[in-house]
Amino acid sequence: MVVLLVLITFFLIAAGILYCVVGTERYGKHRPRRLQLSAREGANQRNILPAEPCRTVRIYFIKPSRYDEEGYVQFFRYGVQPNNTLTVLKALNENLNQKFAAERNVYLETVIWDEICDGVVSPETVLAIKDKAREDGVELLIGLSGVQSNQYPRGRDLALQFIAHEITTMMGGFHVSGYPESRKFLNSCGITTIVGEAENLWAQIIEDYLRGELKLNYSVSEGIRAKTGQDDIMVPVITEAQLPVLDDRYLTRFCNPSMTTLDTSRGCPFTCSYCSVKNVMGRTMRSREPAAVVQWVRDAVRNHGINSLFLVDDDFFRSPRWEEILTGLAAVKRECPELCFMMQVDVDASCYANIADGESETAKHRRSRRFVELAANAGCYQAFVGIESLNPDNLNFATKYQNTDDRQHRMKLEDARRRVLDKYRRVVENWHKVGVAVHAGYMLGFPFDAADCGRIAARTLKKLGFDIVSFFIMTPLPGTEDQVRYSNEGAIIDWDFNNLDSQHVTLKHDKLDSDSWLRAYTDAFRGFYSLPRLLHTIFTVAGGRGLSAEGRRSTVRQFVYYFFSYRQGRHPMVGGVWQIRRRDVRRAAVSDEEALRHYLGGLRFDAILSGKGDRFAAAPA
Repeated sequence: MVVLLVLITFFLIAAGILYCVVGTERYGKHRPRRLQLSAREGANQRNILPAEPCRTVRIYFIKPSRYDEEGYVQFFRYGVQPNNTLTVLKALNENLNQKFAAERNVYLETVIWDEICDGVVSPETVLAIKDKAREDGVELLIGLSGVQSNQYPRGRDLALQFIAHEITTMMGGFHVSGYPESRKFLNSCGITTIVGEAENLWAQIIEDYLRGELKLNYSVSEGIRAKTGQDDIMVPVITEAQLPVLDDRYLTRFCNPSMTTLDTSRGCPFTCSYCSVKNVMGRTMRSREPAAVVQWVRDAVRNHGINSLFLVDDDFFRSPRWEEILTGLAAVKRECPELCFMMQVDVDASCYANIADGESETAKHRRSRRFVELAANAGCYQAFVGIESLNPDNLNFATKYQNTDDRQHRMKLEDARRRVLDKYRRVVENWHKVGVAVHAGYMLGFPFDAADCGRIAARTLKKLGFDIVSFFIMTPLPGTEDQVRYSNEGAIIDWDFNNLDSQHVTLKHDKLDSDSWLRAYTDAFRGFYSLPRLLHTIFTVAGGRGLSAEGRRSTVRQFVYYFFSYRQGRHPMVGGVWQIRRRDVRRAAVSDEEALRHYLGGLRFDAILSGKGDRFAAAPA
């Protein structure tokens, strides 16, 4: 017991000595009674730890929907396909956040909102967005993104509502990029417009905003010069561009939450007069770095549960790096056998995969065969092919010479027609040989079409073996050669951009009036998506046809969706599943002038009375 007391006394003395030596050295001989949480006195005088509040900018990227026939905003419980533009823009913000974290105390908070499946942005929503930003002490920036022509009226109305609340607003997409008149109107209302792709522009836009020097219009001025159907334009190099950022919340808004979109290349080398892609993105094909694309897909599969992709390249076959990308995707598929994808290609991608009678093997045959084999090995289950018409005169009128191989118009009509049909048949057969379904795009209302064009198209396309067909009414999209031509000829009879959805007649036609044109459209989709064919597709699981398992399943799903969507009066590519109609939000204006008076008319008058009329000085009365 005595020994134990001696040991305890010794350790207490040693602990006391250790505390006096180490403790005072650690805390100082004159340590404060409380823990010091602030900088020491004089720290600010030495420019140490300067007080700088974090500047947070909440950026809403909103993809507007469109108005239906009764003026209600189209909104669905489930969308069909995620929007690639929203996820790319979110990636640009995340890249800037890494830069700002090192250089300045700024944070960009991103919110993506796809109106077609995330919900209608009502006037109350606009006010709530503003109030929430004020409550959280953050700045607010609105970007109407990826706006197509049929979405422009809805996007414009939303932009004007945000402007009415004095919220900085921008708009980009194919419509404003291809139609200067809309840009002029939006700029007059104080809305910033963005022309072309955002990769080279976004950092400058944010820098200008942070300095309070945001311009009314931005367009690509650095990169490479690319030809279009009209004038040359500048387009960005996307080799090292940011890949989309997957938003798991956003994916739950779609029928298949394990499917997403990805662009691996941009541009289209062809000159089709009805298409706006070449005039906005150029005819020079540009590709992302294949290794980065493959790694992105691998990460999406492993960390986000993605097993299905839609490569939204306008023509993946013309990508300069398709072989490297497909080889990499094949490696990922070996790791994850469920991985599959669909893509858009032209007819030559598969047409020459076989050697027909009278042909000898060429580099074109070897390239086509290599492409279809690699695509199948990488998991391709469906190829979307733009055939547009069965009539070679229509194809030549639209300068779609890649389908006719008759750029000089030397062939007789019957020989040219036979060649076109043979080419389409080979397209289907060669894709089917490797188990890939074929989805055709077909347009009705070319100059050489007659009243029976829809019925003939449905019958012929079934005979050729196409699995799915998307039918479109010929539409003069802003920014295309067709739009310029028809406008100069006075042939455009409907200037409501909301109707440029490929199922409204907006043109005069020498052989068709509006009613017969719509009947031809109805004949086409009812003839191809008939009830007997629907039942046959369901009960035979796409009728076999040598398709892969995913090819058969996807064909059944799409056939059912297209069957009901067309009959409900909605084009399948601009719709969704299970429409929800918000009765409290309805279209209030058609033209730009009507929208201006409705949303900003009173505010402009009040601004003039208060001596602040310069805010709307550029806007027409």
